[in-house]
Amino acid sequence: MGYSKREVRAFLEQIADEMDVVMSLKDKELQHAREMQYEVKQEAVQASNAVEDLKRREELISRTLVFAEKTKADIISNARKEAENIIHEGELKAKRAIQEAKQYLNVLEHQYMHVKEQKRQFLMQFRVELQTFMDRIGKDPMLAKDADQLLDSEFKQLKDEIQPRLDQSPDQNKPAN
Repeated sequence: MGYSKREVRAFLEQIADEMDVVMSLKDKELQHAREMQYEVKQEAVQASNAVEDLKRREELISRTLVFAEKTKADIISNARKEAENIIHEGELKAKRAIQEAKQYLNVLEHQYMHVKEQKRQFLMQFRVELQTFMDRIGKDPMLAKDADQLLDSEFKQLKDEIQPRLDQSPDQNKPAN
């Protein structure tokens, strides 16, 4: 009567395996997010290095072209525009990368909350089923001392009723037609 222990155990192992797979996927996704964050940091460092490099170039050009006022003004103006474009481009890339990382993190959080809710529901359902089994076991008459004695006396009574019939000869046990 009731559920097969083997089937319940197999079901629990299956759920544990599925949880392991989900947790493994979650770990991989977190690792991917970390890698993307590292790449964003590297791009920011590269952009910063590029800005510093441009500033050094600008200083070198300014010193070199001291005597050529017009050329100097043009080169500085062009260098500033290029630096602003590079900085702007770097900022846009960084913002995009950060936005993508945030979106990915939101997806991971949603998936985590979903898995967490599924686990909670499973545990609640399992607790209810386990309590039902415990209630059934607690109500089983075999666990009550009086019921056990009552069953023993009924069995003895049946045995006493059947025993005299079995002791009779085979002809006496045949039904009359």
